[in-house]
Order: sequence, then structure tokens, then C-alpha cells
Amino acid sequence: MILRVLVLLISAPLLHAVSSPSDVWWTDDVERVLVRAGANRKELQAALMKAPVAQRPGMAFLITHMPESDRKSLTAAFLLENVEFAYRARAQFSWARTCPDPLFFNDVLAYANLDEPRDPWRKELYTLCAPLVKDCKTATEAAQKLNASLFHQVKVRYSTKRKRANQSPKESMETGLASCSGLSILLVDACRSVGVPARVAGTPLWANKTGNHTWAEIWDGRWYFTGAAEYDANGLDRGWFVHNASQARKDEARHSIYAASFQRTKTVFPLVWNPSCEDVFAENVTDRYTAKGKTVSDLVRVQIRVFEAGSKKRISLPVVIEQHPQTCEVCRGQSKNESADTNDAYTMDLQPGKLYIARVGQPVLTEVLFQATGKEQRVDIEVPAAKSDLTAPQKASLEKETRRFFEASAEQQAKWRFEPELEAYLTKNEAAVREVVWKAYREAAIHAGMKKDVADKVVRNGTHVSPYTIKSVGKKPAGGWPLFIAMHGGGGVPKEINDSQWKIMQIYYRDQPSVTGYQYVALRAPNNVWNGFYDTYVPPLIINLIRQLSLESDVDPDKVFLMGYSHGGYGSFYIGPRIPDRFAAVHVSAAAPSDGEALARNLRNLRFTFMIGEKDTAYGRIERCKKFNEAVEKLQRDNNNAYPVKMELMTGFGHGGLPDRDKVKDMYPHRRNSTPRQVSWELHDNVIDRFYWIGVPKPGGGQAVDAKIDDNRADITTRKVERLELYLDGRLVRFDRPLSVSLNGRKQEVKITPSLATLCRTLSQRGDPQLASTCVVELVPTKD
Repeated sequence: MILRVLVLLISAPLLHAVSSPSDVWWTDDVERVLVRAGANRKELQAALMKAPVAQRPGMAFLITHMPESDRKSLTAAFLLENVEFAYRARAQFSWARTCPDPLFFNDVLAYANLDEPRDPWRKELYTLCAPLVKDCKTATEAAQKLNASLFHQVKVRYSTKRKRANQSPKESMETGLASCSGLSILLVDACRSVGVPARVAGTPLWANKTGNHTWAEIWDGRWYFTGAAEYDANGLDRGWFVHNASQARKDEARHSIYAASFQRTKTVFPLVWNPSCEDVFAENVTDRYTAKGKTVSDLVRVQIRVFEAGSKKRISLPVVIEQHPQTCEVCRGQSKNESADTNDAYTMDLQPGKLYIARVGQPVLTEVLFQATGKEQRVDIEVPAAKSDLTAPQKASLEKETRRFFEASAEQQAKWRFEPELEAYLTKNEAAVREVVWKAYREAAIHAGMKKDVADKVVRNGTHVSPYTIKSVGKKPAGGWPLFIAMHGGGGVPKEINDSQWKIMQIYYRDQPSVTGYQYVALRAPNNVWNGFYDTYVPPLIINLIRQLSLESDVDPDKVFLMGYSHGGYGSFYIGPRIPDRFAAVHVSAAAPSDGEALARNLRNLRFTFMIGEKDTAYGRIERCKKFNEAVEKLQRDNNNAYPVKMELMTGFGHGGLPDRDKVKDMYPHRRNSTPRQVSWELHDNVIDRFYWIGVPKPGGGQAVDAKIDDNRADITTRKVERLELYLDGRLVRFDRPLSVSLNGRKQEVKITPSLATLCRTLSQRGDPQLASTCVVELVPTKD
């Protein structure tokens, strides 16, 4: 009897290690996992037993699908905290409450994405992220808010110097550095912490074999993608890798795109840092990305990367791409630095077989000639080490002294000499000096009259005064407001009609919420005459308008646009070719060039469009436009497709109702090139004496200048010009060697030296920081 009792006492614990059979609520599948957990069964079983009833399905899902290594290592405390805060987020946020269980379990509740270390992250990220998204209405809005704010808040950025590729959120936040995978894991876990379904996606190798990449996917009715720490205000399904992803190949495993899954599937997520791992699962989602691919283009996709000489450090600098040899600008942008993904680069599509020049820096630090070949091409460029910025005391001293110059009398300015130390700053960092001098000019106590005009919303040129209305649309970009100047119809009609036309123009061009932001000016003609917008007093009036709004309204002078309809369109035809150096783009609607007025040759570097209805025959408009277009097309043929000018012929339309009310959106991407390498200038009158970097002190009708500058060589031809001036700076020339000049075939060498006083004088004259120069070369052409 005693022996039987002992046997029962010894055998009883073997039947139920922790609980009695009545406490076991989980399925046989879960039980099989517990058996395989070995010594860690007690932790997993404790998590199952302690999970609140409402959270039991989630806990069972995690234990059923967790990787083998997690079964033998995770603690009950880790799992219980993860489940508790996941369900807390589900109860708190509307998008999580409507999330179906399968999606919630796999893409919210899951504690891991790939094979990253299993650090507890959910409570910390919930505490950090919940306040950020408390006012969001949708999962998309919440994900966008996190991508825009989180990385700055936790001070984590992309770097190839990170500890390892598959870092946990804790590791990334401790070091401040992460790979694209680490950034994606952090963003996905942040989304999950506030109930947004999210998962990691990526490819082991792009089809073009330029490398691998990882990003995040967000569920909001369907799966969307976004680059981690690559917030795009325009929304999800955008990123530098869209083109590469569209070329993925579902039938080749290494070129496919995968979305990670905590739930076990038949597909393994390929980990480039751990290729033998078969315990991270995925879906092959290639089809969803390749469906976004456009028809195969005949163009060459070119990536530009810029490195500091002698190192492998990527740096961010302005890049301008021009066709060679005609130096026609194709595009401009910014190279990427080490904060961008290794495979992320400034990218453009170019014509195959054509020669191009990449000009890097502003002022230009280096130029590289290349030919666009193949389907995809990478151009790596080295530049000298960056020049040191001015110190705060240097900037303060420079601003103080140049402000004194601007507030001095004309006689004092003519004799002004700056200290050599200040002059030396131009060599040290011309761009920084230009910025400081512009600030000094804006804040100098010399603009009282202009300030009053801005307050009164009028602009004047002599006795001609034009009122205007101005409104802001969207948010001001970092570089200042783009400015759209719109001119109304009417002309030689009673004042009441011109006033009504002006009122219409105040709302004619529709607001464009899809762009970042801009200011819209509806300009009233200064009178009620036939040619109110196209006479010699108008270009200076427009220059004054741009100047006063650049000074007082923080307008970006490189983003000024001119447009007009009918009477205002005639104004655009008149103004654009006379002062193209003031605009990023010009558009004309329902108007035509007057005889001898539209100077097509001057449009070499200006985006210029003109829309005309095929039935708009009054005053010979359609015929004049066609004739002008023939002249433009000849210029384009003779100049290797320079002259970005386009006629928009509208079939079935007459003078009114042209489909141009969204032109703001079309024009917005353009940006002025204030220092083109080649200019062509036909003068028509004695009003305008500057044209980009060319000056004619005594302008007059019938004069002409063609000039090209490259590699410290200027080739110039003139007609009927007695004196010529070149307004130069570090964007066009190098000052450590002379300038070679060929003027009407006569060659000479000129020593060139930058001058701070010259920068200040030319800034006063032109009222535009990008049209100011640091050196003036005076030339005397031979007699015609």
C-alpha cells in the first residue's frame, strides 16, 4: 500500500507540468510547438496561461508560427507585454479596430519582421508613437506621420557604418545608424505599435544588378509601399526605387520582390546577410510592383553619384545635365549623400547615343562629359573636398560691412573698397558670400518706397503704375515662394471692362494643391490702351515687381513664371523674349507675336509655350503663331534641339475657352538657369542693357550678341555693338587662370579677379542674387 502511494506521487507531476487538464485551452497545433520547445516549454506555457481570454487567439498565433529559435528562448514576460500593447493599440485606434484578425495577427501583433534580435520594443514604441498619431484619421495618415517624424525624433539615419544590417529598433536607436533593413524594421515596428498593419518588403538583387534593397509596406484597404526614412509628402507608393522595382522578375528568385510574413508560408524571405536562414517566411509580391512599370522606354536611365575626391564618401551637390556640344540644359537636381540609401542616386532619362555634360556644384566644381548608352547607366563623379563654410563671426562681419555699402550714397559706393579679409571670402566660399550679401541687401534701410508699394499692392516704372492682387497657395518651399504672374485680357477697351478682366484673372488659373506651394499675382495693366501689356515700359515694370516681391515676400527668383491670356498673352509674347533671364517658364494663351516683336532667338534657355486655337483667326493670330513656330523649329534644328519652346495648337477651339486653366501645374517643375553656358541676344530697343551674363552699355535695335563660355574660354560674335561687358563669377569661370576670349575672331587673354564690391554693385543694379556677378570684363568689338 505504501509503495502504491509513492508511485502515484512520483507520476502525478509528469501528467501536467504546470496546470491541470481543465486549464488547457489551446489547440493540438500549439501543444506540438510546446513539446518541441524543450526546456523553454514552461515560458511559452506560462504565456498561454496568463494571457487574458480576449488575447488568447493572438498568443496562440505567435507561438504556433514563431521560428524554432524563438520557441527555445523567448520568455513569457516578453510575449505577454507584446500581446498586451498590441491589443491596447487595437482598442485605441480606429484603423486597428477594423483590422481583420488574420491581418492583425500577422502584421500588427507579430513581434519580429526578419531575423533581427528579439529586443522588447512594443511598449517603448507605443509610448513614443501614440502621441504622434493621436489626431490621424487613417492608417495611411498615421504611417506618413511616423515616417515624417519618427526618425528625426529618435535621431536615426541611414548609414553603411551601422552595426549590422538586421538591427532591432533598440540597436538602431542606441547607435543612431541603420541600414535600409534596419530603418524598415524600425518603421514597421513603429506602425505596428499603433495598430497600423505593416511589413518589411525587399529584393535580394535588383534586376539591373545594382544591389539589394528593403522598404516598408503599409495596409490601408490594400498594400502600399514607402521608403523608410524617405517620407514623401505626395503620399505612399512613391520612392526612388519605383523604377528598379518595376523591372523585377518573378521567375528569378534573386530578382523577385518579397514581403515578409510571420505566419509560415511556402516561400522563404531571402536574407542577403544570412543566406542559409530558412526560418523567415514571405510572399512573392513581384507582380504588384511590375504592374506599375510603364512601357519599356527607348531612353537611357542614368544615375549620377558624386564623391569627395580621395574617398568613397557620397556628397550632396547641385547637378546640371546639359546636352553637348550645344550646352542646352536638360535637367537639374541634387546628388545624394551618405544619408540616402546606397542605391539611391540622382536619376534622369536621357536620349541614347547623345553626349552630355554633368556640371556639379554651384559654383561649378567639376564637369564630366559622358555618352548615354545601354538601358541603364551609372556615372560616378569626383569633386574636390568641399570648401569650408564661413564662420558665424565671418558672416556677421561680412553682413555688417556689405550692409554699410548698400546704405551708402552712389558716390561713396563708386569709391568703396572692402578689407582684403572680406574679399578673400569670395575665394573661400562664393556661394556662402552671395547668400550673406543678399541678406544684407534685403535688410538694408534703402527699400522704404518699395515696402510701401508692396503694402499698397502696386508696382511702378516711372509714371506707369500697376495694381495687383496676390495670394498664397499651399506652403512656402524651403527656397522661398515660386511666383506666378498672370496678366488679364482686354486692352484698348473702357476701364470697366479691363477691371472686370483683371477680376477674372484673379481666379482664372486654378489653384494647384498637388504642388508644394506658390504665390499667385494677378497684375492689372497700368492703363487701358491697346498695347497696355506690351510696350517698352512693361519689362522694367515686371523686373521691379519681381524685385520687390523677392525682397519683401520671400519669392524665389529662380522660380518666377509669367503667363497671360489674350491681351495678357500678347504681353507674355513681348516680355518673355526680352527678359528671359528673369523667368523659369513663360506661357501664352490666345495671343500672337506682333510683327518684329517676338524675338525667338532669345529663347535659347527659357521654357516658353504658346497655346492657340485653330479657329482663332482674328488679327492674324493663328498665322502669326504658325510663322513664329516655323522660326522656332528652324532654331531647334540648327542648334541640336536647344530652344525649349513649344506651340500648343488646340483643334476645334477659337479665341476663348482654351484648356489652359491648370497651366500652373505644368509650369511649376521648371527652374530658371541664371548662368547658361551659351546665350543668344537680339536687341530691339534701348531699354534692356543686361541679358544673363552679357551687358551692352548702349543698347539699341538691330544689335545682336552670341556668346558661349566653357573651360575659361569665351567665344563671342556681335553685330553693331560698340561696347560689351561680361558679368562673370565662379559659376562660369575659374579665377586661378586667365579668361581666353575670341571676340568676332579676334583672340585675347584677360586676367580675371573676383571683387566683393562688384558683387554688391551688380546686386544693387539687378536686384537678383543669382544675376549678380563678382567680376566684370569690358570688351570693345571690332567695327562691323
